[in-house]
Amino acid sequence: MKKLIIISLLFVGIAGIRAQSAFALTDGVPALVYALPKTNLCFEIEVETTVEKPGVFYLYSQRYLATSQVVMEEKTSSKVKSISMQTVTVPDVNRRFAVEPMAKSPLNGIVVNEQGILCGVNIVPASPSAAKTDVSNMQKQEVAGSEPELLSLTQEYMMAGSTAKMAEGAAKQIYDIRASRLNLLSGEMDHLPDGEALKTMLSGLDAKEKELTALFIGSVRKNTKVYKLNLSPDNVVSNEVLFRLSATRGVVAKDDLSGEPYFITIAPEKIRMQERDPKAKVESAGLYTVLPALTTVTVSDGVNQVLQQTIPIPQFGQLVTLPESLLRTPGIKITVDVPTGRILGIIIPRQ
Repeated sequence: MKKLIIISLLFVGIAGIRAQSAFALTDGVPALVYALPKTNLCFEIEVETTVEKPGVFYLYSQRYLATSQVVMEEKTSSKVKSISMQTVTVPDVNRRFAVEPMAKSPLNGIVVNEQGILCGVNIVPASPSAAKTDVSNMQKQEVAGSEPELLSLTQEYMMAGSTAKMAEGAAKQIYDIRASRLNLLSGEMDHLPDGEALKTMLSGLDAKEKELTALFIGSVRKNTKVYKLNLSPDNVVSNEVLFRLSATRGVVAKDDLSGEPYFITIAPEKIRMQERDPKAKVESAGLYTVLPALTTVTVSDGVNQVLQQTIPIPQFGQLVTLPESLLRTPGIKITVDVPTGRILGIIIPRQ
């Protein structure tokens, strides 16, 4: 079994290692290769776009419907409804290491996952998690009002020679519909339907009235779309533009000045490491792990904060070395948390 692990490791990350002068591989020399993790940030941005269009009879809304709450001009606007963040673990190309296998060495049992990220030593790796669904093209429609159509008018008023006459006809139909609905609800009809028939008639009258009313007050259509944005942070940032929001096109690139900016701040906590005794003997490093830094990620529009989340990020953390002498212990088992690179446990069997 150990031979199988060694063979598989020989093919993991070799191309990346050759580019690293500090960990360059030598042709013909066997090596066990592993990488420490890196955290990428995946943002899901839900944007609501509202399109307002005036009705063809908006100038007559006060005269015939006694209302001034109407759409006066065509307008498109967008707003961010919510932002959520998930993390994705990838190999850190700047933290790849090679170990030369030795006879009967515990390091011959180094275990990596399918990406070449360190899982531990002499352990059984956990099963890979299911891939997350890409929602970058997810959309949903939320419609308030409807497109005003003159087809809602009867033939008599469709053939009228003026807009004022058509508006008068539309208003008359609205009041006729309201009268019919009142008769149905008050029971003042000779043959009053009941049950589902009554519900169907009332629903039809409501829909017809909304169509005709939209000719005066206009229509409002809302479209909600979820955008996906991936970020691979390597440095601390403060109020850097993450993306821009365009009124007509939704989320656009951060260098597209047609949109309003949204800013990101990535602030890792400082890790305090105990200072080494200068007189203490320095042992050779046998294995590298990492102590991840708790990092606060904040997204704002410059005034309001829309997201704040604190997560451990390994690339901002401190490298931790396990001495070679410890790793020579027969039967030693080391478990490493794959997403963060942190040591979860070391088991040394009793001799």
